[in-house]
Amino acid sequence: MERINIMTWNTGMTEWNNNAENNKRYKEIVNHIKEHLKKDNSIVFLQQIPYKIKENSTWREHPLFNMLQKDFSNYDILYNNYNKGYVIMMTIVIATKNSSAPAKKEIYPNNTPTNRECAVTFSGLNILGVHAKNGEDNKRYLEDMNGQADIILGDFNAGNYMMSENKFTFSCILKEHVNICNIPTRVDPKSGRRTCIDHIFVRKNLVIRCSNMIVHEDIKLSDHFPLTFEMDI
Repeated sequence: MERINIMTWNTGMTEWNNNAENNKRYKEIVNHIKEHLKKDNSIVFLQQIPYKIKENSTWREHPLFNMLQKDFSNYDILYNNYNKGYVIMMTIVIATKNSSAPAKKEIYPNNTPTNRECAVTFSGLNILGVHAKNGEDNKRYLEDMNGQADIILGDFNAGNYMMSENKFTFSCILKEHVNICNIPTRVDPKSGRRTCIDHIFVRKNLVIRCSNMIVHEDIKLSDHFPLTFEMDI
């Protein structure tokens, strides 16, 4: 039986300033991603990747996005440039060349691909990576999830913990899926509060195939920790 290796990580890159420290941090993030991609049948979902930047009233591709494309030129990089507009950040997917393909739009919340999501078909599975909206917009975003994908993962900006204003909404989404990551995945830079904000939802009949789900708390390159898990296919 074959096994796939999946990572999801909110890198926090769109909040960075351009300085030597963050350039070093970028290289460390790239190294961790490449280390994961050395595994057989591996794929990575990344949130908060900077895409466009405005300088002197002109929008252009962000330098970090250009660097990412060069650093992963030997891989497939998928994302939604859905409006050809001035999108500041992206959710993107990186995988071995020719191992994945864009999924149908029905997989997306409200059947509408945006820069906040990227859905792919990988090893026969439909996988949706998300970066949910914040604050008042979060509830509607969660309600728009339709559960069409086999795996839905990423930054949900809500969790099943007492302080979440959208706890009930979060608990009621994706009835045909099981959340296999409901432990703290983020540390607030100001308060130090740990929150359950990144999650992995797997269709019920596939859960028994999942193993080795890890929140990599030793990797402190973002306010979010990377998550990895394996699945037999």
